[in-house]
Amino acid sequence: MHTIPTEIIIKIFGNLPLSDALHLATTCRRLRQVLDENTATIYKHLRRHILCERHARVLLADQGGLSSDSSSVTIRDLLQLRRNSRIVEKAIEVFDRDITPHIRIPLTSIDDEFYGGKPRPLYLTPTERHRFTRSYYQVWSLLLLDRLSRQQRYRSLLLKHLYLIYEMGDLDQPIGDDEPGSLFADEKRCELLREVDAYLHYLYKKIHGQEYIDFSGQSVSMCTRGHAAIWDHCQPDFKMIVCYQMRRSRKSEKEEEVWEDTTDEE
Repeated sequence: MHTIPTEIIIKIFGNLPLSDALHLATTCRRLRQVLDENTATIYKHLRRHILCERHARVLLADQGGLSSDSSSVTIRDLLQLRRNSRIVEKAIEVFDRDITPHIRIPLTSIDDEFYGGKPRPLYLTPTERHRFTRSYYQVWSLLLLDRLSRQQRYRSLLLKHLYLIYEMGDLDQPIGDDEPGSLFADEKRCELLREVDAYLHYLYKKIHGQEYIDFSGQSVSMCTRGHAAIWDHCQPDFKMIVCYQMRRSRKSEKEEEVWEDTTDEE
């Protein structure tokens, strides 16, 4: 191992998923030293393997880590990022067990458009996983903040993402480090939901000059089990409501203020 140049080892680390890179560093002192001394450089490559990395970094900062804008990271930061991502993956496993298989789409044409003529998958699609992961990280972050900091965070969010955050806040399982059945965690979640709901009503009226239009599992015709904004097949209707495109031929003039078409985060 001592004969392999450090530059090559750095490239090897950078081409691995975060978990594998951390495991590799435990195999010998030399590899641990290379990761420790070149963490920031290696992370520039590792970050592309982290789902919704930008929001994972925001959560890390809210947990007391370095600012999400900082290029510096430590092995301790990497360990925390891995721990957080495992919690999200576990949440997705539970969601795919309890919720996703029960989604029913009554319109065959929707199946054809979004799932290639096949039935809706029994698990989250890649784009749905992005929406789930992003909003899970955002809710987790908000639960760590005090009320004033949360209010400031709301003002930085697009209307589209506030809908997803409100939906995720009602997830029927613990979020982050919450203990199941914890009274304090339940109260904090309820407080968050009240705040997001109030801000959604305020922001929708401010942007569109119209009263807030709901888009929850109870407000759409499909059986969405309390969720709606996350599903691929709901996106056209979701966008129409968020952008207030009540007339499909008219594009919202304020679309850039409420919606973000992305490939990396969705």
